[in-house]
Amino acid sequence: MSQNRRGGHTRIPMIVALLSLFSILLAACEAPGVPHPLAVQAGDKTPGGGAATPSSATPDQGPVAGPACQKCDVTLKDFKLDPGNVAAKAGSVTFALKNEGRVTHAFQVEGNGVDAKAPNVGQGKTIEWATSLPPGTYTISCRISNHAERGMKGTLVVQ
Repeated sequence: MSQNRRGGHTRIPMIVALLSLFSILLAACEAPGVPHPLAVQAGDKTPGGGAATPSSATPDQGPVAGPACQKCDVTLKDFKLDPGNVAAKAGSVTFALKNEGRVTHAFQVEGNGVDAKAPNVGQGKTIEWATSLPPGTYTISCRISNHAERGMKGTLVVQ
């Protein structure tokens, strides 16, 4: 061990402090049930300042955004899908997935016997991903870590 000029050990307290700081930072990043400081709370408006246009409502996710799309734009944020509720046309649906978050996100469509997973989308990246969907209501979410529990989920209504 190294000693400072006064005969005291300097590395042990520094290592303990660094490990403590690292543990706190790591816990803050992915703690279940703890909202991320950048997470948008329920009821917030869309980034453009207006509310989403309702075409139908889902019980805990609010209105489904806009008319049914064949190519649907979904922005992945920390920790929110925008829009959180999407209406799409049955058949082949293409999702343009844009990651505006600080970490890698993913996209998954589940329900009605479907469990379709898009490739991961890195920070600052946009990908297009297509899947075939019959009419019905689906859950959309980020399948990485505990992102869905932290708010990265919504509803897809296929008409």
